[in-house]
Amino acid sequence: MGNQMQKSLSDTRNQKQTSFTFEIDNFSEKEAEISSSIFECGRCKWYVTVHPKGDYFCDYLALYLTVASPKSLRTGWKKRVSYCFVVLNQSGKKLQILRTPEEGSLFCDETQSWGYPKVYPLSKLKEEGFLENNKLIVKVEVKKRYMELALSDLRVELKNKKAKSAAA
Repeated sequence: MGNQMQKSLSDTRNQKQTSFTFEIDNFSEKEAEISSSIFECGRCKWYVTVHPKGDYFCDYLALYLTVASPKSLRTGWKKRVSYCFVVLNQSGKKLQILRTPEEGSLFCDETQSWGYPKVYPLSKLKEEGFLENNKLIVKVEVKKRYMELALSDLRVELKNKKAKSAAA
């Protein structure tokens, strides 16, 4: 396949942060979206999707973070994470850094993927030296945020529990 991945995990029970690097060989020859291997952060599995020919905006690099196995999570699941995408060249020079706000993004059954459809113009990737040997390197840092459930969410959970208890 030619794609290489590296994981730098500090994902312990108390600290929920993961750094994952995704390398794509022969990047300029790719047409369809490319998905990384699955990595774990905060007891949830994730993957990165790269759109080499753009997604909503043609000719722009697009990057997304996606929950890998949403059907394996409990009903009503929600994961709040902050994440950062870094586009690098082989010498480690950083081209672009895209961060979520400190409070992070809410992933749930309705929204299983978040990202950036307009990261950087594809034509400038090579000009700026970020396709050395036609290889694109994307690093994502994911940090799980402990969620504070909204009062309405708690009411729904209580209502569901009462309904299940009454049915039993």
